[in-house]
Amino acid sequence: MTTTQQTKQKYKQIILNHLLAGKSLSTYEAFDLYNITCFLQRISDLRDQGVVIQDEWVKNNGKRFKRYWIDTPANGNHDASGVQL
Repeated sequence: MTTTQQTKQKYKQIILNHLLAGKSLSTYEAFDLYNITCFLQRISDLRDQGVVIQDEWVKNNGKRFKRYWIDTPANGNHDASGVQL
């Protein structure tokens, strides 16, 4: 696996862990928190692998952006073991 592939896998795992923790994430937050500049591509990769990621347009301080999250069951049980990263 090349360094580029390893970095992509690492970023996907960081994003997935964040979303599975019940938190939402935007492009700006992904950069601010994790220095991820390719956030939308990693969201697309995760979706291609079967992860159901919700999104919505949000407006804040006159700026429009999308916020992403994963719906988790009411009991808080969420298992990503079926996701092959």
